[in-house]
Amino acid sequence: MLKYFLVLALLLKATGYADADKGCMREKSVLISGAGIAGLTLAYWLKQYGFAPTIVEKHPSLRTGGYKIDIRGVAIDVVKRMGVYPSILKGRTDIRGAMIVNSAGKQATNMSADLCGGRVEGDLEIMRGDLCEILLKQIGDIECIFGDCITQIRQSEDSVYVEFEKNEPRNFDFVVGADGLHSTVRKLVFGDESHFLKELGLYISVYTVPNFLNLDCFEIEYFEPQKFVNIYSSHGDLNAKAGFAFSLKPLQCDKRSVSDQQKLVQKAFSNVGWEVPRLLAAMKEAPDFYFDAAAQIHMPQWSKGRIVLVGDAGYAPSPISGQGTSVAIVGAYVLAGELAKGAEDHLTAFTEYEMTLRKFVKANQELAKMSGALMGDKDESWISWLSYHVMSLAPLKWIQYFKTLGVKKINKAANDLILKDYSDKYSVKTLGV
Repeated sequence: MLKYFLVLALLLKATGYADADKGCMREKSVLISGAGIAGLTLAYWLKQYGFAPTIVEKHPSLRTGGYKIDIRGVAIDVVKRMGVYPSILKGRTDIRGAMIVNSAGKQATNMSADLCGGRVEGDLEIMRGDLCEILLKQIGDIECIFGDCITQIRQSEDSVYVEFEKNEPRNFDFVVGADGLHSTVRKLVFGDESHFLKELGLYISVYTVPNFLNLDCFEIEYFEPQKFVNIYSSHGDLNAKAGFAFSLKPLQCDKRSVSDQQKLVQKAFSNVGWEVPRLLAAMKEAPDFYFDAAAQIHMPQWSKGRIVLVGDAGYAPSPISGQGTSVAIVGAYVLAGELAKGAEDHLTAFTEYEMTLRKFVKANQELAKMSGALMGDKDESWISWLSYHVMSLAPLKWIQYFKTLGVKKINKAANDLILKDYSDKYSVKTLGV
């Protein structure tokens, strides 16, 4: 009999199970596609609950570029529970002021950095890449596969079989798509993105430019009807970031061609004043040119079997909502907690994840509608028509009114969820498959 138990113990260890006398079983494996904010936040919480997360990221390393992002409302509570709040506070952009200029470059009005960014006291602004580095460091030792991507997914009742572009196929207990607006996991499992993606009629471009205005933690905005330009410098960055938003219908360019995208931005702003010609001249030399439609993802269900979506992959609110980062952080927290809570019944766990988050997601997606209506095609709605003509006659009053209104709406939506406390009692370290 003793010999039987010794053989059984060796078999358990050989197949990845922990020592039987410690009361532990194999950690459940979770493949997370995407090393962005949603994926990194999810990996942290899954590891805390005893899962074995693996991150696969198509880029050869952690992406450290990007633009400034905001963390608001209940997302602040999540990063505090993660223990990264002090690091985010230390690494924030520290932009201390902002102003709007006219076409001659003269100051039209001053405003606080928080009003400019739609924040209230306690909200945080940080560069996207800096936040990703903080999150990855906080996770600690997990498996990260950089420079590879998922090409095929097949699931059974007990596992998910995944094929990669470069690495050998593997089986996982669960797969999570945290791979952004144009999610590969969503396409492979749920169908083409055209079924779920809703463009808002605006297009956004952001890239690095030389700090030729000598900005010191400061932001400048310039408006024309249906066009918006800003440039800012953040703490510790010798360069500056330029951002463009504009309405153009129909969009006539190959969205996969950087050259076509740059030509479109150039065309849209070719007759715009202020420093825009200099900003456009720097576009071709930018190492981090970004262009995309302001768009949202709307899906009837965020999971299928053992596969689930989080963040922009499942419910992108769009950059013009100002809440993409916060929704991703909160979504990852809730998904990890519900999966840990219902580890033996993942279907129920995913249902609870959706039920908990749906109202919050909807409230934050609604934020984008105001920006879309104000900058949209003036022939499409009375709001766009009114905005176009008021911007032409009294731009400053119009801008200040909607910035103030926007702060109130964003703050309300950012706090439209009571976070559950997924405590250690939900840890899966003592649960089996």
